[in-house]
Amino acid sequence: MSVVIPIIRIFDSHKALEFYINWLGFKIDWEHKPDHTPIYMQISLRDVILHLSEHHGDASPGAHVSIDDFTRLREFHQQLIDQNYKYNRPGLEVPEWNSNGIMMTVHDPFGNRLTFSEEMTTLS
Repeated sequence: MSVVIPIIRIFDSHKALEFYINWLGFKIDWEHKPDHTPIYMQISLRDVILHLSEHHGDASPGAHVSIDDFTRLREFHQQLIDQNYKYNRPGLEVPEWNSNGIMMTVHDPFGNRLTFSEEMTTLS
């Protein structure tokens, strides 16, 4: 089966690490950064894989990535809230198109959004 990996445009690797690694809990799988060049890296959280790129032309800022079937979303949400991250305090909501689901959207420092969603049938 094919795998789709979104490329997220970033402008500052330190801010990206603070948001994606320190706050959301992704881990760095690998990074490519020859001397004096922009960084390109793969990060992952559970089975979610993203590429972050400082390279101009790799992607446009303002992307919206939908992460479906994210189990234990309420627990993950609470972990984020408990960290008191001063730049982001997302809420949980029931989408108007699916009364059997919940979702949470976070905004990164570069104008990108990640929306995590879970169906009630998979809630723990």
